[in-house]
Amino acid sequence: MNVLIISSSRAFGGMENQTVNLVRALNKTGHHVVLGAPAGSVLYEKAREFAAPVEDISFTNAGDFITALRMAQAIRRHKIDVLVATLGKEYWPAAVTAKILMGRKVVFMRHMADRLKRHTAWLVRQYVDKIIAVSDFVKQGLMETGIPPEKISVVHNGTDLDFFIRRDMQREQARTEFHFSPGDLVIGTAGALNEGKGLFVLLKAAHMLKNSLLEKLPQVRLKLLMVGEGPGRAELEEEAGRLDITAVMPGRRLDMERVYSAMDIFIFPSICRETFGMVVIEAMASGLPVIASSVGGVPEIVKDGENGLLAPPGNPTELAAAIEKIALDAEFSNKLILNGGKTVREKFSSEAMARRFEAVIASL
Repeated sequence: MNVLIISSSRAFGGMENQTVNLVRALNKTGHHVVLGAPAGSVLYEKAREFAAPVEDISFTNAGDFITALRMAQAIRRHKIDVLVATLGKEYWPAAVTAKILMGRKVVFMRHMADRLKRHTAWLVRQYVDKIIAVSDFVKQGLMETGIPPEKISVVHNGTDLDFFIRRDMQREQARTEFHFSPGDLVIGTAGALNEGKGLFVLLKAAHMLKNSLLEKLPQVRLKLLMVGEGPGRAELEEEAGRLDITAVMPGRRLDMERVYSAMDIFIFPSICRETFGMVVIEAMASGLPVIASSVGGVPEIVKDGENGLLAPPGNPTELAAAIEKIALDAEFSNKLILNGGKTVREKFSSEAMARRFEAVIASL
């Protein structure tokens, strides 16, 4: 089947990474999948790295019909059967151009938990063949907006497992880069540096842990690795200094498979309504024990005490206790690592995502 997947994003985070994984995985299964993305964006260049066909398509807003014309030309050129729009600003021009004017099948992907606007919900009901939610949590929000459940399919995000196999040499090099010593216990997290991601909660938990952990493991020094960029960086650095916590903040990284290898425990302490948690499955694939907040779609990934630990959002005491449990119990930590890897292989690999997506487009 010929599929055009549009993503007008110039950023590169979990959603964009998921788009790359989907294009790669579908092309491996024999479909002809074209990516429409802004020329020069990370997403565009990533697709070119693995020789996926790419078109320069970037919607500035829902009324950008010049780009819609370029998209129509790409649909004809590649004989597209199904158009997939991944961002809200692409929804209207995608439906009007591909569905109404050209008679192609149209699928929307929904990564956000916020409600659809009334006129967009009408568009979905009338002219969209399927809307794909990245979690059951997102599906519930769509139904509350008035989208019939039979029009919604859940396709969880997936990751390419080959990228996240931990290697001793890679770990040694990464820890040297970040100035970590063999005796350091490195607590890692990744995402936007802002209050909503729960990073100030993580700092408080680390402060609570610092002395109690030293009493039980006197040879261990607790350090944080906080990957990402955002408006809260300066405030986080100030708070870490005030609490006397070593927090390394290397900014946004495109080599996350290497960065994960420097960590010992991964924390996803978000207090937002997270729709999924791409970094959680990446950390599991990297062989890390995971602790995550029980928010949004995260419990669809993490089963408490089985493949990770869930902590109440915004509670540094509970978060500190979860970290200490993993740090002090090697057998329990290994159980989480093994089950986490199994979870990703079976449910959240790129191949599993591609199979679910194939089933959706085949049903059209």
